[in-house]
Amino acid sequence: MNGVITVYAPRAMRIQRVMRRDLVSEEKVMARVQKTMPDDQKIALADYVITNNGAASLIPQVLSIHKNLIA
Repeated sequence: MNGVITVYAPRAMRIQRVMRRDLVSEEKVMARVQKTMPDDQKIALADYVITNNGAASLIPQVLSIHKNLIA
């Protein structure tokens, strides 16, 4: 393994995305969220973080990581 990549989006945005994708209630999504590692821990353990918040373009982030990994 050359590195750990995590994709981050604000919690509220992730909840809305999952509700829309899976057609489930906020309560069901929150039950899932409670079983996962907190964002700050995921980010601290990652070698690279991709921000997927709708404002930052994903392609330049991915290309930058790719460039670092093949170097």
